[in-house]
Amino acid sequence: MKLHYFLPLALTAALAVQAETPPPLFDGVEGGEERTPDTALGRTVASGGALHGGVGMKCMACHGLDDAGAGLGDMPGLAGQPADYLVEQLEAFMSGARFSPIMVPIATQLTDKERLAVADYYASVAPKLSKFDHEAPTDLVQQGGALAASGSDTVTACSQCHGGGDTSGAAIPRLKGQSAQYIADQLVAWREGDRANGPLGVMEQIAKSLTPDEIKAVALYYQQTPPDTQ
Repeated sequence: MKLHYFLPLALTAALAVQAETPPPLFDGVEGGEERTPDTALGRTVASGGALHGGVGMKCMACHGLDDAGAGLGDMPGLAGQPADYLVEQLEAFMSGARFSPIMVPIATQLTDKERLAVADYYASVAPKLSKFDHEAPTDLVQQGGALAASGSDTVTACSQCHGGGDTSGAAIPRLKGQSAQYIADQLVAWREGDRANGPLGVMEQIAKSLTPDEIKAVALYYQQTPPDTQ
């Protein structure tokens, strides 16, 4: 049998697979550029040793350092977050896709090398459960857990993207162990259009489909759930 007999059939099959394959949710998840993490530089930057900006640039003031996640107030825990996700957020603050009067000048003053290094550093740190509320209503936590695991008629299950500690390098943030207030604030920002740096508008659609009570419930569930450790 000759090879050219199979070419039309192979081409047809390839086109069919291509047509059925949805577009990637996160660009650059696979086949990303390899780099050697400079966690030593990253820790220096997190401690206030960035080239520009001085001590006011130290990430640890709000996000913690080796015990990252035990940061100030309702700031997000950065420990164990995928490095690619952290880099994307810093770039979003630079571009205006996200706004924070604190983070915009910090992200803007970091060099490219420092930005990558501090992201790699925090990605290498084991996250800790630091926001647990012993008085959290059990029924509300259970409601949030059900939404996270199974979703609803109008909302996709959070666990489809945020289900585990291993995101295989994808720019998908860890939610377990995060502050409930921070998670709720971000969902409101997605809903109101104050944050617009997500892929394909997925988070905007989800946030708009959640009721205020559901936002509170799912945020509280993730705060009360210990983060996965590798």
